Amino acid sequence: MAAHLDEAEKQILGALLVDFSERGFDSSVFRRSYEGPKISDLINAICTSDDISTVDFDLALKDLEKKRLIRTGPYKAYENRPGSGVMVVGGYSLREYAGLTEQGYRAAKQSPNRPNKSQRIVNNVHISGGNFNNMQLAAGEVISQKLETNSLTESGTLHELIKILETHGTVVTREQQADLESVIIHANDGDGKTAKSLLEKVCGPAWQGLQPVMWPIVGDLIKKSLGI
Repeated sequence: MAAHLDEAEKQILGALLVDFSERGFDSSVFRRSYEGPKISDLINAICTSDDISTVDFDLALKDLEKKRLIRTGPYKAYENRPGSGVMVVGGYSLREYAGLTEQGYRAAKQSPNRPNKSQRIVNNVHISGGNFNNMQLAAGEVISQKLETNSLTESGTLHELIKILETHGTVVTREQQADLESVIIHANDGDGKTAKSLLEKVCGPAWQGLQPVMWPIVGDLIKKSLGI
């Protein structure tokens, strides 16, 4: 039976799902506590109105931990006082960041757990190898970006990616165009990892310079595929 989630819990899961998908993670990260968004950034994004207060957020975060839908970190071991006759084994989370568990990922994908309305996360987000300053992510709906990628059709997205490459001096071959088409297909399937790998292949040595321009366009498709 699916766990009942309140709106604050849905907002948190939705934001973490966006982060997970944009970074192109696969299921192997669930075997460890990966480092997701900072909790302070989540608070700034979600506690923007009277609907969800910081108290609501804190309680929701604790409930999600109890339900094993998220993990927080980093983990710190208990420090035992020298000479103390009592040895305490274990530790606790410093709660600086949060990430999804496998169960949390499954829960976040279910339509009943989608938040009623979205909030923006404006921060420094690490996405599959690069930092993107002030990138806007949504927990419940797609938000218009400066590049207005939301208005692009699939053919328009392909044209936009090709245009960026040509602007930077790359003559796009048929093989590269086919790879870009595959990038769009995988992005629409929510497969950020494969989409990122193919896009990096197309860009070649220019990837580091082109990534901040091209990856947000592909990331937008990934968010749409997740209904976020």
